[in-house]
Amino acid sequence: MNLKIDTIYAYAPNHKANYLMAAKKILVIEDDLSFLKTICNVLKVEGYLAILANSGGEGIQKAYEHAPDLILCDVTMQPIDGYQTFKILQESSLTKRIPFIFITGRSTLNDIRFGLDLGADDYIVKPFQNEDLVKSIQTRLEKYEYLINVGRSKYETFIEYSPNGIFLFDESTIYEANKAFRRILGADIEDICSGCFRDIVLAQNKKSFDENISRCMRGVINSFQEKVMIRNVDGINEKYILHAAPSIKYNGFSLLTGLLVHVKEDTSQSSQIAVRKLVNILKEEDIRVTNHLLGKLNEEFNNRRQKKKRETGNVITSEIEFSTREMEVLELSCQGLPMKAIAEELCISGRTVESHRASLMEKTSSKNIVELIIYAIKEDLIKI
Repeated sequence: MNLKIDTIYAYAPNHKANYLMAAKKILVIEDDLSFLKTICNVLKVEGYLAILANSGGEGIQKAYEHAPDLILCDVTMQPIDGYQTFKILQESSLTKRIPFIFITGRSTLNDIRFGLDLGADDYIVKPFQNEDLVKSIQTRLEKYEYLINVGRSKYETFIEYSPNGIFLFDESTIYEANKAFRRILGADIEDICSGCFRDIVLAQNKKSFDENISRCMRGVINSFQEKVMIRNVDGINEKYILHAAPSIKYNGFSLLTGLLVHVKEDTSQSSQIAVRKLVNILKEEDIRVTNHLLGKLNEEFNNRRQKKKRETGNVITSEIEFSTREMEVLELSCQGLPMKAIAEELCISGRTVESHRASLMEKTSSKNIVELIIYAIKEDLIKI
């Protein structure tokens, strides 16, 4: 008798995992069709989405195809047994981190030890109580989800505090943008995401740019780079090189992640851009920038002194000497990073950062961090 094995969509009344989009996918690899049906029913009641395979080869194929959240696998199968199935899936970066539980009638201590020594997350011996299976699944899923969330949180923190502009986009819309990108545009995330991509990112060769975006979203190419102009809210265009690569997959195509690398401008335009960036930093600190103050800033930057020579280990401007660490703190401060982020970036304590800032303000006779930033930019100590 041939029994069609396919995906079983879970529905369990009054269960917290009932929503199909949120249901966890469990791949069950088992050659005993009766036992396979039993496990399927258990998973269905618990609100999981069951993906069924009645051989090791089919299980490997469906693991790649469906990217399940967890795999239950029998050991005694032919021609590819459970141990071989596990080893093959461990060789791929796409499947090696998926929680894996062996289910088998082999109950000797050596069998259990062998399965766990391979790297499996659990080893359940038949016959077993359904509650034990469900508990093992929940425990492994919760542990895996915790690790994923920790990794995602650290990744998002890295993105948010990166000094480079990073954003998520397609050919018409910008969906997310980090702090550096928001500062480049001088706009809030709501304004960026509500605007048109073409009003913000302007390419020299529009046809080539559009083609590269389309091909990258469809997976034809892995990445591309393009010279673009980024237009801020004040209508000022600034040159960047955009590096783009596929990111989040959605309905057969991928959204793209973009990273902007600044292209050095001529002196007059560079001064204008520096003033605008400084104004954005002041606004972030809730400091009101009047037209009078803006005029003074433009005057200072247009008459900025020639760049001072930098010596190895220390920087000397006029008669003031700064240590290398002070310069690192100064540069990150001018990028708008808070004290905690500076401490993490330099692997020092927040108290040490505060000490370096106090020393910098004392050496430059600055009353606060804003005056220190103005001094640093006017003396051409840093580039923002």
